[in-house]
Amino acid sequence: MARDPLLVLSRLRRIALDAARRSLADRLGEQDAALARSADVAATLTRETAAQASSPELAAAPDPYARWLHRMQPVRQDADMAVRTATAATNDARRSVSMALGDSKALDALLAHAQERRAALDARRQQAALDEAAARRRETSNK
Repeated sequence: MARDPLLVLSRLRRIALDAARRSLADRLGEQDAALARSADVAATLTRETAAQASSPELAAAPDPYARWLHRMQPVRQDADMAVRTATAATNDARRSVSMALGDSKALDALLAHAQERRAALDARRQQAALDEAAARRRETSNK
């Protein structure tokens, strides 16, 4: 018996949806890591700036702090860029899940409609067979 192409396609859609969901989970993990890294950098900058401002010894020698702050700017920019990149990738993955889910639901609706049509056709065939059998029985009983 040949496989129903819609059933095969439905299985492939479910596989695609599962893959999209796994990809979204991976992107969410990457986004969380990027956000944590950015928060760590921001906390370090805040902590060091507060230490610089609150310590008269450090305030008297601002050059080491200025050099450190200069070195930290690219680190902060990289962390912020990683957050933006991860957020964009997460949004893309969300769209992929949404599209895969929509495709899967549309195909499920099509399958349900096809099954209803097949069931209606089977019911009509059975009724036709019963009608034919009843007609034959009437013919034989009328003879």
